[in-house]
Amino acid sequence: MEKIGIAVTDPTDWTGVALNNAVRDCGMKPVKFSFSSATSNIPSGKMYAGKVDLTALDAIVVRDMGPATQNDAALRFDILCQLKDLGVRIINPPEAIARAANKHVSSYLFQRNGIATPETVVTSDPDEALNALSSFKHAVAKPVFGYKGIGVECIKNNDSGIRRLKELLEKNGMIYLQEFIPNPGRDIRVFVVDKKVVGSIYRIAPAGGWINNLSQGGCAKPCTLTDEQKRLGLMAAQVIGTVYAGVDIIEGDRDYVIEINGTPSGKGIFEACSVDVTLEIAQYLLS
Repeated sequence: MEKIGIAVTDPTDWTGVALNNAVRDCGMKPVKFSFSSATSNIPSGKMYAGKVDLTALDAIVVRDMGPATQNDAALRFDILCQLKDLGVRIINPPEAIARAANKHVSSYLFQRNGIATPETVVTSDPDEALNALSSFKHAVAKPVFGYKGIGVECIKNNDSGIRRLKELLEKNGMIYLQEFIPNPGRDIRVFVVDKKVVGSIYRIAPAGGWINNLSQGGCAKPCTLTDEQKRLGLMAAQVIGTVYAGVDIIEGDRDYVIEINGTPSGKGIFEACSVDVTLEIAQYLLS
């Protein structure tokens, strides 16, 4: 029986639990572990997390890498790469996780491959940041390695916006600025598994808010995609190299891919549409 590792920090995480059940229901053995206890033993060549021998697993599905400092994150990523070199299948592949997690890299790849994405400037130069804000008039500042909408801010080209931009530059040493796209107060999360769109939801901001992330109080509603939205979702997942992904699209004067999540939650789409993306992932592992 194939042993499938499920990397998840919170044992009660909905997607982690669903992955565990889906893997088991597909006739494989799920083995949950957390990267917070990851160890690489150089003399033996063994890599493990707690009591789980990671080198003995047939595959690993990464639900999350866990909160980490810079050094912790580097160790966990290195272990993933080394496990891949040893023949353990990693879903998503380490390089895809890295591309998806880095908004600068993913924005660059979208633009380079002809995927419509908002104008974006990433800089450490205060003058360049001010020029971008002046050009956009209304911008969204995001952490390059952010998640769940944490740290995302709207910045307008006015005195208070310029002050805030300078504060963020001083605090972080750089800034990621994306043009704000006027929209209907929602975005679209497209779920892609194994080069197929398996479902989609609208993520709608809470009353008085503008951030659509479900973790920030947004709600999920069923969404029927246009052909263009399907095309964008599939292309975005392809250029990042993910097996499974959540691709976020904003509806403006046209459809734009704003970012991609390489470790998306499946809870919202299951509750809104009864689509279990974790079963699709488990079936991919069987193929």
